[in-house]
Amino acid sequence: MDTTARRRAPEDTRAQIIEKALEVAAERGASGFTLDAVAARTTVSKGALLHHFPTKIALLEGMIDHLGQMHTDGILAQAARDPEPYGRSARAYLRATVTEPVTPQDVSIGRVVMAACAIEPALAQRWRTWIDRVKVDDPSDPVGADDALMLRLLADGLWVSDLFGVHDVSPDQRQALLSLLTPGHPITANEA
Repeated sequence: MDTTARRRAPEDTRAQIIEKALEVAAERGASGFTLDAVAARTTVSKGALLHHFPTKIALLEGMIDHLGQMHTDGILAQAARDPEPYGRSARAYLRATVTEPVTPQDVSIGRVVMAACAIEPALAQRWRTWIDRVKVDDPSDPVGADDALMLRLLADGLWVSDLFGVHDVSPDQRQALLSLLTPGHPITANEA
């Protein structure tokens, strides 16, 4: 029997485990997110899962890195399309939060990640590291830096509201929020 056909590249196995972990998080939420639930969902044994992610924290780190990479890539792609360099990363951060549709699965995954970050400070630091990658082009002058921070805080507040259903914000209201910040505002000018 040819065993090479059955072997997978470790990065492919890790990616598959992370995708299945995200599915479990989306379906079961924080209380149902366990290594056993993830192992049952994957095509690998629990031993193989533990080889790649020896602890639940290690799996959550992998999930945060995966989500952070997706989030960062999306923001940087939006920023690259913005013709005005001044404040473009902050505008892209806000646009990514305001314009992306929020699904029930996104909410459940976000709650799992937020709960994990609240319990384990190293996970929160890991997420901050991803966010810091999209802040490198922020304005350094005091007004511009404050404006960029304001946009990020607005985006984060909307994200938390989405996670916990604090406010029911329609797509039209999301667009109005983005437009409200546009006129004459040095950071949000030139919205596409």
